[in-house]
Amino acid sequence: MRLLDASSPPLIELIGATVVRDGVEILAAATWRLDRGRHWAILGPNGSGKSTLLRVACGYVWPNRGAVRRLGEELIDLAELRRSIGWVAGDMAAQIPARERAIETVVSGKLAMVGLRRLPGVSPTDADFTAARELLRAMHCDALVDKPFGVLSQGERQQVLVAQARMVDPLLIVLDEPCAGMDPGVRERFLAWLDAVAASPASPTLALATHHVEEIMPSFESTLLMSEGKIVAAGPTGEVVTAEHLAALYGVSVDRLDFVRGRRWPVWHVRAEEGD
Repeated sequence: MRLLDASSPPLIELIGATVVRDGVEILAAATWRLDRGRHWAILGPNGSGKSTLLRVACGYVWPNRGAVRRLGEELIDLAELRRSIGWVAGDMAAQIPARERAIETVVSGKLAMVGLRRLPGVSPTDADFTAARELLRAMHCDALVDKPFGVLSQGERQQVLVAQARMVDPLLIVLDEPCAGMDPGVRERFLAWLDAVAASPASPTLALATHHVEEIMPSFESTLLMSEGKIVAAGPTGEVVTAEHLAALYGVSVDRLDFVRGRRWPVWHVRAEEGD
């Protein structure tokens, strides 16, 4: 278990944050606190509001009602805040040039680029490449350094994107459904790697949005459940991720919830009348 610094203000605190678009509440009175050193999983069906919650928390979407405090302040320089937050999404890999070397992709994170470009006054330094190489080594990705991004597996691409996000020593990294489209083998290798990264004392705080229960790795000790734009439960993963909560969240019966190697695997049971 990672130790938390009780004297530090929360990284992010939402107090009744509400987002309305075209007269529809897509985030309803969300109250949530994200502290340094505590990794969160955000679990819910597609369209439940997970991404909106995180975008409000990180300053990309402004709530119509309620308050958002970041680092203890309600109003801070959002541009500066965003530079201290890494965002890794399942569809980001498509934006990286296929021929770009993995180390160049990582270095691009220092310059806030998608695809490394050498521009007048905005070119990477030798020190940037040294730092990127050391970061990849520390994350057990040494073998990827000189490989073209286009030949990497989906899991390796996500590893490189996490390293890219860490180049600015972020306070928080958001992983927005990073396993989307991965086959089971690739996904399991990536999740095992992510769990090890999260368990490291050097890891920034992580927030993982997913709709798959089994993707919540042991290092994610807290889980938030979302449905129809509402936070329906939040707290320690073992107390929140229960068969009863999952059945209500997804509208599907859960025969049992197996606990294997620190992860929860639901066995779903759709009855004929539930599938109508």
